[in-house]
Amino acid sequence: MALGDFPPGNQSAEVLPLGRAGASLAFPLDTRALEARITDGARSFAGYSERRGNGGLELLLWPELESCSLFRPDGAVGYPGKGGGQALAYAPSLGLVLAAGGNDPLVSDALVGALTFDAGSGKVTPIDSSAERALRQPRAFATASEFGAKFLVAGGENPVFGVATEQLEPRATAEVYDPATGGFEAEPISLGTPRTRHASVTLPNGDTLLIGGRSKSGVESYAENRLERISPQTRLASIFDTATITGRIDPQVVRLSSGRLFVGGGTTAQGKLVENPIGEWLSADGSELEPTELSSADGDLPARFGRAFVAMPGGGFLAVGGCEDRPSSPSEAESCAQQCERGCPPLAYDAWWVDADGVATKFELHFASSGQKPTPDETISAPRPILVPGTEGSPWLVGTLESDTETPVLFRFNPWSRRFAPADSADRVGELPKPGSPQPVTVDADAFVWLSQVGERSELMGLRLGTRNRYAQDVALVSDPLDPTRPRHLAPDRPIEGSVSYDGSLTLEVASKVTVLVTDADYADVTLTIHLTEGEPPVVVLGGELLGGPECPWPQPQERACAAAELPTLRRRAARVELARPGACRVCSGPTGRASVGLRANATGRTKIRKLEVKRGAD
Repeated sequence: MALGDFPPGNQSAEVLPLGRAGASLAFPLDTRALEARITDGARSFAGYSERRGNGGLELLLWPELESCSLFRPDGAVGYPGKGGGQALAYAPSLGLVLAAGGNDPLVSDALVGALTFDAGSGKVTPIDSSAERALRQPRAFATASEFGAKFLVAGGENPVFGVATEQLEPRATAEVYDPATGGFEAEPISLGTPRTRHASVTLPNGDTLLIGGRSKSGVESYAENRLERISPQTRLASIFDTATITGRIDPQVVRLSSGRLFVGGGTTAQGKLVENPIGEWLSADGSELEPTELSSADGDLPARFGRAFVAMPGGGFLAVGGCEDRPSSPSEAESCAQQCERGCPPLAYDAWWVDADGVATKFELHFASSGQKPTPDETISAPRPILVPGTEGSPWLVGTLESDTETPVLFRFNPWSRRFAPADSADRVGELPKPGSPQPVTVDADAFVWLSQVGERSELMGLRLGTRNRYAQDVALVSDPLDPTRPRHLAPDRPIEGSVSYDGSLTLEVASKVTVLVTDADYADVTLTIHLTEGEPPVVVLGGELLGGPECPWPQPQERACAAAELPTLRRRAARVELARPGACRVCSGPTGRASVGLRANATGRTKIRKLEVKRGAD
């Protein structure tokens, strides 16, 4: 299927027999992405790929809902080795995953080796220690990030067998991997401060931002609080003098859907949890601390070892699981050591949904089951959870059941009920990332890769769970067949608390601050047609701008600045927006560039919507 900023038509889809390799496809010239499925009756394969720049399209078909081995070294000494500590990142503009370095001081390949995985072709290219293209210095617990048309592998530590972690020397340099040459450049980049066990993120202008980590002053280690920016144009590193964070070793950074950055978790140099504050917001370019603070009617959101974070639609995030910072009693010493890297399990594992304003809502990790699923009121165990972004506002969680803490289980979050439950495909996916291993990297919204320890070696694994994407053509407001109480392709931007409901129609209460978003997709020119069964049209949130609200209300009768419509309709053409209804039409200015779509209650009363039609392209 061809996807882009056009409505589906006869030229946007083809059905071919399996033997038609080399067939010509009459897809539109402005096709921006491809989605495909193949089945032989026994197994199915699916793939999604976007055009990069002005180039062609490569599409890799993954076994759908089944994990697969993408690369396995020949023997126990090849990269990636064992011991963890590899830097792992995906560069969307390149379509490449890079893994580099590691924490196995007995195997040279694990220290300076690397590999790339091409998400378009499926090709894996290993780089071992014998190649001049390998890392120039051993690096464990470095970070990797997209760096222009290359990758930056920054910081890390030099693993030395038998030496305590806090005594290892943090690296004061970064190395650049160039896909064009298939190796690392000879000249390193000097960092403003040495750091290891930090976080990194690529900023909107292409710079890499280094966050937190462990540094050293003399023989003393400390938790770094300075933010460092590295430019791919100048290859210079600079310390931000306008923003510092709380010092954090092993922090997590999440880019929120609003563009802002949330930095959470981490420990002090003494191995204690960072509790005040447990998380901080940064501006999209990383240059300033944002004034947002956490608040909750459910008490304080506690810090935890191993707590996982993931972005949610509307600028919020989920925080899930983790272990308490307390010593074990004699009776629980064994269970603490088995389940937690540090600390001990809490009385009950929890999760928190934090909205864009910093308001946190708590919910427990338990669920009622049915059919072949586990017994009713089963509880999820999440001492070291793996949390991965998912489509439809529904992240994926790898945890275990309290009744079986050895076997990883795939769960999915339902934003309408605020519950995790075993994924419908949980019994089919095969191997999963093991709780406590590094977080996987996302290739697209429902596909991710990770490094898995198998005996004496690691291998690169992958899993695709769906193909919904930014060019999706779905009509929103259709009941999910697996859960009729939630609409497919829509998600609230915060817990709904009765202010929004769905029973085949979407009801928005007048006092609600909730925005119900069309998930995953964004739009250039677009037409929204709203079918109402009760009340006035809602406010349409287009790329963050409110249309149909006080500044640009729905038109009054006989207001005819543009063409009226039989049903409440929003037409967006570039920055021009038309709000039309029977007998009336008003013109407003809207956002520029691609925009997301959401619905919010109006100020006049309850609104009930039975259908929302979303059509791409101009009429």
